[in-house]
Formats: sequence, C-alpha cells, structure tokens
Amino acid sequence: MKKLYLIIILVLTINCSQKKTDKRITEFESILGERQTKALDNLVFDFEENLIQIYPDLPIEKGYSQYLIDIKSDTITKWDKFKFQSKNTIMEYYKSGLHDEIYNKDTTFLEANNIGKYMTALYRIKDTDTLIKKYWKIREAAGILPNTMFVDGILYHNPDFKNYFHKRIVVVEFSF
Repeated sequence: MKKLYLIIILVLTINCSQKKTDKRITEFESILGERQTKALDNLVFDFEENLIQIYPDLPIEKGYSQYLIDIKSDTITKWDKFKFQSKNTIMEYYKSGLHDEIYNKDTTFLEANNIGKYMTALYRIKDTDTLIKKYWKIREAAGILPNTMFVDGILYHNPDFKNYFHKRIVVVEFSF
C-alpha cells in the first residue's frame, strides 16, 4: 500500500513539474478553465490509480497501452475492472461543466462537442504534436469513435504516455 502511495506522489510531482515548464499546458488549461482542469486532472488520477490496480507489475506508461489493448479485446469478461471514476470525480466532472465542454447530450445519444472548451484548447496547441493534430482532426470530423477505431488510431501514432496531452486524450475518450 505504501508503494502505491509513493508511486502516486511521484506521478503527481512529475506532472506538476511538467506543467510549469510547458507553455502548451498553460495555454490549454487557461482555455479549458481552472475548475475543468482540476476535474480532468482528477479523471487522470483515478484512471492511473485503476491502472496500478489492474496492472500492478507494469509501469504507468505501459499500463495505458495494455489498457487500450485489453479494452479492444474480445476475450474480456469482467468489464467492471475498467471502470475508474470515483463517485467524487464523477460528481465534479459534471458539476465543473467539463463533461458538457467535451460532449453534447442529444435526446437519444451522446455526441462530441466540437465547439466546447476542450476542442478549442486542443485546437490552439494541435500543431505542436502529430498525435494531437490527428486526434483533433478526426474528432472534429467524425465525433466520438467506436473504441476499436480509437484504440487502433491512437496506438498507430505511437503515443507517449508520459505526455500530458496523450494521457488526457485517452482518459477523455473513456470518460462518458
């Protein structure tokens, strides 16, 4: 248990130091908004805690990749292990307005909010990273992709799961 807390503290420390040095992160967060950024950070935190539980022998970065491979697998029978949002995180996700910045609820289904703060923030920094640019273009054109298409696309572009944005893209795609 102590090891788990140590890993979480280390991840948060690295994440905070990365935020201070990357102007793209500052710009992204200022567009998204303070409360929405905190809600997104909480989603990432919960996701990574879940990765540690599911894949205790893998580093976080490898856990992201394995999660994507497993989520696409036809052999998974226990889908509950992939649920990662705590009750508090879910409440803040909705109360902060982050969910509405990412998705529009139609009367029958959920669709991507291409004019929300999330897409606007990504648009501002998309030209600095090939994966972000490709993701933004596809999401703008196609909206929410089926899991298999998203996983194939993201893995094709060799994501770096130490990257602030690559992590958030994955977490958003599994945070309906």
